[in-house]
Amino acid sequence: MPPISVRFRRFVSLNTTIRLREGHIYVSLSDILEGAPDPVIRAIAHILLAKLYKKPIEPAHNHRYKRFASSAAVTRQTELIRSARGSKRYFGPEGRYYHLEEVFDTLNLRFFGGLLGRPNLTWSEHMAKRSLGHYDAAHNTIVVSRVFDRPSSPRYAIEYLLYHEMLHLKHPVRMNGVRRCVHSREFKAEERQFPQLKEALAFLKRL
Repeated sequence: MPPISVRFRRFVSLNTTIRLREGHIYVSLSDILEGAPDPVIRAIAHILLAKLYKKPIEPAHNHRYKRFASSAAVTRQTELIRSARGSKRYFGPEGRYYHLEEVFDTLNLRFFGGLLGRPNLTWSEHMAKRSLGHYDAAHNTIVVSRVFDRPSSPRYAIEYLLYHEMLHLKHPVRMNGVRRCVHSREFKAEERQFPQLKEALAFLKRL
């Protein structure tokens, strides 16, 4: 049995890590877990050791941890900590060819009756092609890749991308048991209402 050192750390989210170095096991746990019930701590210990030694994880332990991590109290605490400790790089909504606030306001009136509160809107730092856009609930920010801010990008493509992220404002992530439901049935139904959906998806695929 190797010696084990365990530390609670001020992670930005509900992180856990385990490493074996020179015959010594080092475990780091998010301080969110510091007050977790003993059965949850035992489940985390089982999961981490199973991963370290490449052994199967017992379903009961896996379910117990997921149920704890997905609970309303822990989810809320995690979001608050992400907001307080995490940082969000902000480059502003004004691009060379498109202004995100103008696009947002147009879509808000067209599809949501102008009822959506406008979050922070910003272009990404780089011309990202893997992550074209995302909504960060902890910082209430929609980020759009700069790859769209050029004359060759059709307006319907950036409108669809922003519309998709705006649907995340209207339909927040919810839990279905221990599973996170990011794109609910209602979300997908409204997404299909975008008039140029087929053309926009084809353009995104080419990117």
